[in-house]
Amino acid sequence: MKNLKVLNKSRIVADSQTCPDLPILDSCFDLISDSLTLALGSEEFAVIEIQQFQKNGAVRVLASVPFREGDTLLSLSHFEDSNQLVLIFSKGDIITATYDPSSLDIDQTFVEIIGSIDCGIKSAKWSHDEEILSIVTNEHNLLLFSRFLDLVLEKKIDPSDLQLNNQVSLGWGKEETQFKGRGIKQIERERKILKNAGLNIDSENAILCDPTIKEIQAGNLSKFDSQSYEISWRGDCQFFAISCIETLPEKDQTRRVIRVYSREGDLISCSEPIDGQEHSLSWKPQGSLIASTQRRFEPEINDLVLDVIFFEKNGLRHGEFDSRLNASLDNIYQIDWSSNSEYLLLQLESSVQLWYVKNYHWYLKQEISAYNNEKILFTKFHPEKPSKLMIGTSASIEIVDMSYTTTKGCTSPPHDAGVNLVIDGMTCMLTPFAKASVPPPIAYRDIDVDERSINSVSISHNNKLISILTSSFLYLFHGDENWDFKLTDRFRITDISQNSIYPRQVTIAGNDKVYVLFDEVLMNLSSIAEFEAGGDSLTLKRVTPVPSTKVITLSTDLEFESLVFETIDGSIFSLDANSEILSLGQFPQICTDFIVADLTKTEDGSENDTFLSTIKVPIGLMSSGKLYVNSKLISQGVTSMLVTGSYLLYTTAQHQLKFIHLLQNETLYNDEEFKDTVASETDVNFGLHDERIRNIERGSVLVNAIPSKSCVILQAPRGNLESIYPRIMVLSDVRKAIKAADYKTAFLTCRVHRIALDILHDYDPELFFKNVEKFINQLGKVEYLDLFLSCLLEQDVCETKYKESTGSNTTTAQEITDNLSKINLNRTEKGLEKTRKICDAILEVLLNNKKYKQQYLQSIITAYAAQKPPRTQEALELISTFDNDQEIEKSVQHLCFLLDVNKLYNIALGIYNIPLALVVAQQSQKDPKEYLPFLQGLYEETELRRRFMVDSYLKKFDKALNSLIQIPISEKHDIKEEIIEFIIEHELYKHALSLYKHDEENFNVILRHYASFLQATQKYTQAAIIYEKLSKFEEALDNYIWGKKWREAISIALKPEYKESKLIATCNSLIESLTLTHEYKAAAYISFKYLNNIKEALEYYGKEYEYSTAIQLCLEEGKPELIEEVVDPSIREGFGSIAELLADCKGQIESQLKRLRDLREKKNLDPYAFYGEIRGNENTPDNVSIAPSETSTKESFFTRYTGKTSGTAKTGASRRTAKNKRREDRKRARGKKGTIYEEEYLISSIGRLIDRLEITKPDSIKLLEAMVKRNMVSQAYLIQSNFVDILQLLKDTVVEIYTVDKRDRERLDDNGMIYYVDEIPVPVIKDFPALDVLDF
Repeated sequence: MKNLKVLNKSRIVADSQTCPDLPILDSCFDLISDSLTLALGSEEFAVIEIQQFQKNGAVRVLASVPFREGDTLLSLSHFEDSNQLVLIFSKGDIITATYDPSSLDIDQTFVEIIGSIDCGIKSAKWSHDEEILSIVTNEHNLLLFSRFLDLVLEKKIDPSDLQLNNQVSLGWGKEETQFKGRGIKQIERERKILKNAGLNIDSENAILCDPTIKEIQAGNLSKFDSQSYEISWRGDCQFFAISCIETLPEKDQTRRVIRVYSREGDLISCSEPIDGQEHSLSWKPQGSLIASTQRRFEPEINDLVLDVIFFEKNGLRHGEFDSRLNASLDNIYQIDWSSNSEYLLLQLESSVQLWYVKNYHWYLKQEISAYNNEKILFTKFHPEKPSKLMIGTSASIEIVDMSYTTTKGCTSPPHDAGVNLVIDGMTCMLTPFAKASVPPPIAYRDIDVDERSINSVSISHNNKLISILTSSFLYLFHGDENWDFKLTDRFRITDISQNSIYPRQVTIAGNDKVYVLFDEVLMNLSSIAEFEAGGDSLTLKRVTPVPSTKVITLSTDLEFESLVFETIDGSIFSLDANSEILSLGQFPQICTDFIVADLTKTEDGSENDTFLSTIKVPIGLMSSGKLYVNSKLISQGVTSMLVTGSYLLYTTAQHQLKFIHLLQNETLYNDEEFKDTVASETDVNFGLHDERIRNIERGSVLVNAIPSKSCVILQAPRGNLESIYPRIMVLSDVRKAIKAADYKTAFLTCRVHRIALDILHDYDPELFFKNVEKFINQLGKVEYLDLFLSCLLEQDVCETKYKESTGSNTTTAQEITDNLSKINLNRTEKGLEKTRKICDAILEVLLNNKKYKQQYLQSIITAYAAQKPPRTQEALELISTFDNDQEIEKSVQHLCFLLDVNKLYNIALGIYNIPLALVVAQQSQKDPKEYLPFLQGLYEETELRRRFMVDSYLKKFDKALNSLIQIPISEKHDIKEEIIEFIIEHELYKHALSLYKHDEENFNVILRHYASFLQATQKYTQAAIIYEKLSKFEEALDNYIWGKKWREAISIALKPEYKESKLIATCNSLIESLTLTHEYKAAAYISFKYLNNIKEALEYYGKEYEYSTAIQLCLEEGKPELIEEVVDPSIREGFGSIAELLADCKGQIESQLKRLRDLREKKNLDPYAFYGEIRGNENTPDNVSIAPSETSTKESFFTRYTGKTSGTAKTGASRRTAKNKRREDRKRARGKKGTIYEEEYLISSIGRLIDRLEITKPDSIKLLEAMVKRNMVSQAYLIQSNFVDILQLLKDTVVEIYTVDKRDRERLDDNGMIYYVDEIPVPVIKDFPALDVLDF
């Protein structure tokens, strides 16, 4: 959908200094100094003068080179880095001229003939990197020279190459191998029909052609062929092509051949023979196509056709297009590509054509004629600036600067029809996207003119007037409601001025003013002609010259009210009705695409009041991708932009469509730095909740916008169009409708664009509740109201995903997501309250009005069901009040659609409405054989028994017990046994106790069964308490013993009736169970107190490290000999245990610390091997791809811990099932040597050791005190010193042990984003409370 506009066309006339009036022979661009180098010369003076035109206008003569008579300059190159000129002539001379850049004297220029090829040169071409010179001689030799003109290769161009490089034959044409497609089968059928019809036709000898088989061509030369040779290099300089004429003696035939060579001079391929192929040749810089021309006869028009044809690198044809030229008269002298491969230039005799391809269709975008239609000698694109073109004639050089532009209509309502105008030669292709989305290269309407090419087009504000500018005329077309345009007038361009002018651009301001921008070629100035399009005629009103500068772009403001234009220094001006030029601003650099928009600005008024004013601000996009509002930089990496009344739209190189608010957005024109809407592309929530950002297809650019339809049209790189509805534009329309209480429009918009319907309430809750009845009436349909109620979300959507960004652009995406996380903290509670309020408000309106209640019964049920939690019981109770069975069934069907039918069935039973439960069951997948007998049985029971059965079925056992207890004994004589069985079966002891709390007899019965249940569930203490309460002391004693409640058990055993028979056995049982749980102190007390076994008591005290208590007991009982007999061995046994523990701990610390250091050293030396990462290897074969992919098993630093690849992590899909996760946890717990879990296991192991030492400290202190008392000082000293040494070792190394590398803490969340687990806290190592007597 792009057009090509000419920004500037300047003419350079060279004035020779060595000899008068030398014509121009050749020219080239100088990249270093951004200047031009010209070669002027003639055979008359036998000299070539080389001049350099500087950017500031200065002219310098670099050299004067001799010129032989009859010679032709084939190539001119200027190497500014070495101050050398290289000239190649057709008679074989290769001349260099080395000049002194600091001197202006051409006599100091050293001119040298490097070499001469006696047979002469056909063609010469430098590679694009200027490293290799390729030459074809008259003797059919290929020569390759280096940058320093050293011969690299000499090779004969042999005609036999055509046979060697011929395409492989598969035997096509033979009967047994010939493919017979649909065409030949149809011909055979027609032949049989003719024979059967008896017609006099020799069908066997008839010439029949299969249209599916390609016609073989001989390669006959065109009579327009110039017989010249051409060389063209590919953009990467790895290959070059040569177009030459070959004579095949064996066939007595001459044809043109394109040979493809590598950079080293190896022949790659030869082209297939093409009839009428001509000399033109150009290799597409960024592609594999080689362009040439072909003149062929077209039977359909019975005339010659001149095509541009394309070849692949292998020499085979690859498409073509019609040049639309008169093949009998016109000739294409040269073909060239721009450096970015977007423009294809065809050089004609006195003009050049620029072609552009999209959707496999070639558009003729511009035809630029030379000054005074002089014959063009050469054309060249700038090597680095693809939009700059040089056109050379013998008298002058014309430099043309161009740019893409998208010609579109008004983008503000009510005339935003989405009109786009596309130029294709003599046709203006018009498409109103609001009317029809016609894919290119087709258009809704075609408007033709009687010339070969259109320069510029424009459309009026109301889309009724189109002006078309060509080199000769200004055309005016008027349209109707059906978009049919008719020519009403045309104006001859030469009537504008008597001087020679070049019309460049046209635009329409308003609906009746047409402006034409033209250049006065000789004076190099720009002027603007204003036309009045009154009625059906064009009237020239005035011509306004633009003084002292040149205009590059003509446009209008956003509302088409006035003309604006940009000058060559980036300044923006407007032209008012009185032809006065007013300044609007200035861009820092030239912006090839700009528009002037009206921005609103808040200003202070009188008495502290404020008011809104409007200012005109230019918005421009540079070719480098920088977007400016006046002189303020808005964004970089911008690929296209578009302005509507409310927004500035632009696409970025990151494939995003972004919006900037234009209304009351002071950051666009104040002195503050503009904050882009992008926070960080590494943010996981990047652009997720920001309505100003939308991802688009890679490389898409803006074509048009239709604000009235919330529509934006994008064009993908391959040319196809896409209509999207950005969320910000759709939400803007929704908000406007809500503010106007037009809920139906807002609802339908949300429904079409899949926007959460909660916005109808959330945007203005107060307005919604004031207009609930109006809301219901506007929707008008039960289905619409049901949809609204059933889609309510548990969040305020206006604070989450639809947060409004109107006003300033200072809110970044990061701030939006931060606010969202704060809102989510209380989202559920507010959501429940919101849903309930909305449903209650609608229910209040519907239930209190008979008309609404009858009409919206389904919506009422939906309102009950949509609440969270759903009020299902109320909905079913409402349904049960209906008298009509059809209404009941229909309502139940709707409720079953909204909720789980099985839950509905249970709730219907829960309200004991058996008929309603039957209707619900009929809507489910339940087997009637299952529910019909059950429901039928319920009918036959009494009310209490029915309630009991329903509640039992629904597992509401508490309610079922309530009903069961109320059944009188007269109904069933064994009801008490049934009650007890029901309580025991469903463990309803607590609820039964609450029911029988005033009935002591039944209360105790329940208690007895409850105690048995507690005993069975090993809750012995609670069972024993109940048994003791019920005076069942033997059962209580047993449960106290099992529960290790030794005091309570002994208390029962000391009762007079049990003391003799139970005490000794009870004590023995208690001692046995207490020693199993290491409660030695209690066991010692029982042994001594009740069994009088002092030795056993002393042993138990020793195991508890209670040596002081043991010694005290010996002395109290008058048995000091037991100290040496029992206590001292116990102390020595404790010493052995503690000493062994400390030795084990020290050995574990030393070994695990050494292993940790080895692991970390290994990881630092070779992290790839440690983590299992594939790394590059010098021995890796270069023909094997090791590139990562979604299916590769290569693991990253964190993949080994997470079990996720980059693909599964991004999608949130885990490759590990629950079983795999448990297996992974077991591996981590084992910490097998050599695995990635070993380091984590070692750190955890040392942590457990520290805890164990801390627990052992109190026992160690008791042991030390006892050892000192019992004269075991040396052993005590050993224990204390070892304990202190171990703790000191831990203090010295604990920080090293617990310092984990950051990479080892990397993990992946379900969104594929990296996060870090918390560091393991470094434990505090407390000092050992050493005894001073041992601290020596």
